[in-house]
Amino acid sequence: MGFGEMQKDSSESTMNVLIWGIVLLGGIGVFVVWGLANAYPSPV
Repeated sequence: MGFGEMQKDSSESTMNVLIWGIVLLGGIGVFVVWGLANAYPSPV
């Protein structure tokens, strides 16, 4: 395995971690906002 291949693999796995982190945080954020919106009667 060459150095170039190792760099490619590590950068790809890092991108996957970043993407999954954003997806999970986004999902949690939406869930929290939805829960808060439904926990209290909206003023509108």
